[in-house]
Amino acid sequence: MSQVEVRQLVKEYKRRKNSQKLGQALRSMFAPDYEVLRAVDSVDFSIEEGEAVGYVGPNGSGKSTTIKMLCGILKPTQGSVKINGLDPFKDRVRNSKGIGAVFGNRSLLWWDVPVIESYRLFQKLYDIPEKRFQENLEKFTEIMGLAPLLSIPERQLSLGQKMRCNIAAAFLHDPKIVFLDEPTIGLDAESKAGIREFIRRMNVEEKTTFIVTSHDFQDIESLCQRIVLINHGKVILDDQMQKVKLDFNRKKQIQFEVDVNPWCEKETFAMEGVQVFGMTNHSLSFEYDADTADSMGIIEAVAKRCEIQDITISGRDIESIIREILKAQDVKDFS
Repeated sequence: MSQVEVRQLVKEYKRRKNSQKLGQALRSMFAPDYEVLRAVDSVDFSIEEGEAVGYVGPNGSGKSTTIKMLCGILKPTQGSVKINGLDPFKDRVRNSKGIGAVFGNRSLLWWDVPVIESYRLFQKLYDIPEKRFQENLEKFTEIMGLAPLLSIPERQLSLGQKMRCNIAAAFLHDPKIVFLDEPTIGLDAESKAGIREFIRRMNVEEKTTFIVTSHDFQDIESLCQRIVLINHGKVILDDQMQKVKLDFNRKKQIQFEVDVNPWCEKETFAMEGVQVFGMTNHSLSFEYDADTADSMGIIEAVAKRCEIQDITISGRDIESIIREILKAQDVKDFS
């Protein structure tokens, strides 16, 4: 049985309608009119032990609502959720002992007490044996560099330090599944790299299952083997990361550094299957369709007009692929 089973999941909210007209506004005070908003619409997916899944989509697509139902915070309107065989809403206490959750904009720690005291409280809440607590604390302290932070109240920590302490807190009770919502939001490059490395190690060494939601696609690309894309409450893509890249990588990017860019002022670079997406006095950037254009043809066209100093050719990153899928989906929905 899969660790996470989501079947025909629906979440609806009843929202009061507001009218700009005075008469209707007055009537609504005594007989309010409501509309139903379907935030999650018949979502289906399952996740196996040890998978790291990116659950992504634009703002308002239903990501956070889904995660809250998986954690047992919200009750589904329709459908079912099973986490390690449990209904997370009906069995909230038992379910919480098998999962961890980190929300980038909310802290697990107590604001005004040393971090180690918060950890001690989690030990009592989750009934963590002292031996296991000390083993985990020692391991996480070494990996995340927590030693100088344990005696400091959370309010005195930097954002990066808080996130490291919060992520360690989510793992103290050896959860089988961890939900990460924007785990690197607002962090510098070094802090992001450290947190990503810790998550990768837990996935590989402990076979911890991860569901990651993030608007930073480097989080998704570096941590996840599979991607589930949701838009307008519906799942529109569920596939392995590498397969998605291969399926959509007929488009490639090529960047040039040149002595002088002759197309920077008046002329336009024109070639079938090639689109300009960046240009300065000394650089050119193109995206081209490998089915109708090739890199050698583009290089020859540029070399005829200027001196090439450097060339970089790459496939598209997952963020640009997701943008294309969403754009196509929105066009389809409104056509």
